[in-house]
Amino acid sequence: MKIDEAIILAKQKGLGIARKSWMPKPITIIPTNTSNCCLIISSNREKITSRWEPSASDLIANDWKVLG
Repeated sequence: MKIDEAIILAKQKGLGIARKSWMPKPITIIPTNTSNCCLIISSNREKITSRWEPSASDLIANDWKVLG
């Protein structure tokens, strides 16, 4: 799905998003409406950072999915 569709669904379910092409160890992106913008959680759930900068290919990709 496109990134906007994934974000809408993730916000409804309180989950994060990732690209299928990032598998098997994806980072999880949690979009917010705060000054943190998007929270990034590593695949091992140890690192949490903010301010993800999507690439042009991330923005036009259609392989986004919601991660629980």
